[in-house]
Amino acid sequence: TIKQIFRNDETEPIEAVYCFPIEEQAAIYSFVARIDDREIIAHLKEKKEAQREYIDALRQGHGAYLLEQDEKSQDNFVINVGALPAGKECHISISYVSELDLVQNGSKIRFVIPTTIAPRYNPDKGGISAPSGTTSKYVQTTPYTLEFHCRVKKANVSRVSSTSHPIQ
Repeated sequence: TIKQIFRNDETEPIEAVYCFPIEEQAAIYSFVARIDDREIIAHLKEKKEAQREYIDALRQGHGAYLLEQDEKSQDNFVINVGALPAGKECHISISYVSELDLVQNGSKIRFVIPTTIAPRYNPDKGGISAPSGTTSKYVQTTPYTLEFHCRVKKANVSRVSSTSHPIQ
């Protein structure tokens, strides 16, 4: 589950738009938005219908939410939080499933959390990296942190490691 917070520090309602990556083979199964004590649970709709309803809601002055796959990249999604009131926060929760990759002849399992938008190119570092194979020379300081919680039911986990980022 990805949890994000959108906050409007302006004096008028805004439309917050955010693009984020997820694992290419992942499937989103839940989208929940919370403002104050209201909880909005999304329903899957045809793309054109969802876009039309979103625009209609904004025209009527209502808050609205739209989550859709980026047309240019299958592993990027775009969230629109429309008419977010001044001084308010919107908490978004997106849940998805993804198959874990077996590596080294099945002796290890790889779980990838992409943190950059495709293509994974960093002109300052001079290179391109594959989504599942980022090397430490492409890692750079970011203005955000990532908190990861994992619960494993299998008892024989020997270690958890990251080839691209230090973990605690």
